[in-house]
Amino acid sequence: MPISTDLLQAKQTISTRLLRAGLRGGAVAARRCLRISTAMARAGGNVHAVGIGKKITGGVATKETCVRIYVVQKLPAAMLSERDRLPDHIDGVVTDVIESAPAFALGQTVTQKAPPKATKRAARKNIGTAQEACSDNRQAAQRPVVAGISIAHEDVTAGTLACFCRSTLADADPDQVLALSNNHVLADTNRAQIGDDLYQPGPADGGTPADRIATLLRFQEIIADGQTPNRVDAAVGLLLPETESRPEICTIGALEGMERGVEGMAVRKHGRTTGYTEGVITDEAYDALVGMDPADPSAVALFDNQLRIEVTPPFAAIGLGGDSGSLIVSLAAPRAVGLFFAGPESGVYGIANQMNDVMETLDIEPI
Repeated sequence: MPISTDLLQAKQTISTRLLRAGLRGGAVAARRCLRISTAMARAGGNVHAVGIGKKITGGVATKETCVRIYVVQKLPAAMLSERDRLPDHIDGVVTDVIESAPAFALGQTVTQKAPPKATKRAARKNIGTAQEACSDNRQAAQRPVVAGISIAHEDVTAGTLACFCRSTLADADPDQVLALSNNHVLADTNRAQIGDDLYQPGPADGGTPADRIATLLRFQEIIADGQTPNRVDAAVGLLLPETESRPEICTIGALEGMERGVEGMAVRKHGRTTGYTEGVITDEAYDALVGMDPADPSAVALFDNQLRIEVTPPFAAIGLGGDSGSLIVSLAAPRAVGLFFAGPESGVYGIANQMNDVMETLDIEPI
């Protein structure tokens, strides 16, 4: 069901005001603190995301849709000054305040812990035996190349190849195959040049010039001023003529088109680090301040109208560093829903671009 105009307008009103305050307050770089005085002092710049989803009461999601306000640290209203209290309604629409860690782009971590054994067992129940080798070797070179495995620009550590596409531009060669992932994976967050080499696997996984499979074709620039809205973190590479590929996603298989992601939709993905995982979309039209470089607190980008995805049991994380670029796919059918690009260090939730936004921005369509 489409989101009502009232909800969208209320979200936009509160998102604009609170995310500006969160940017000034350094919300993306902030962490929960034990000292009450410090937490109270930070309360005015505590918001890092605003979305639309179900109101939570007593730890349980209700049937009421509301504007959800995400803070680094939630404090009782009695401890806050009138100025720092978040509204319980905005333009007649109910709000909810949720404590959550801020998100960072997830393609630049060199090492990550392997998923726990319980997660691996759960994943194997959802994939066929023929796909186990693909998943087990997701950080190694695979030929023919498939999606859902390690890839990166020559100067980036490692990310994930989302899927294969074709250009929709009028003068494009219909036989050319393109590889889709994030800007920060394939274009080094705007620093790359068109024609740069792309490796499979990425350099962090041992990729070298001998593993060159594509060259950077185009990307959408990310504006990291924390104020200008970004819609996608996306780029495509042109596969070399000699690169064999198979239009499948590791453990998921071939795609059957696209579908718009909506709140409550069960989804899955396969990524370079955590492999196969499942989650549920909790928020639509999600606006978030995202850290583009953990080493640089000032490198913050505002992304609007995204999908927020929470991991579902028994999986421990929907995605970790190196999973950036994973394709979010509906659990009900192999249809592309979004492009995963960010999340907190714990991986308990992730952020994805809507797939139709990615396709329209880069002038591509999935194969």
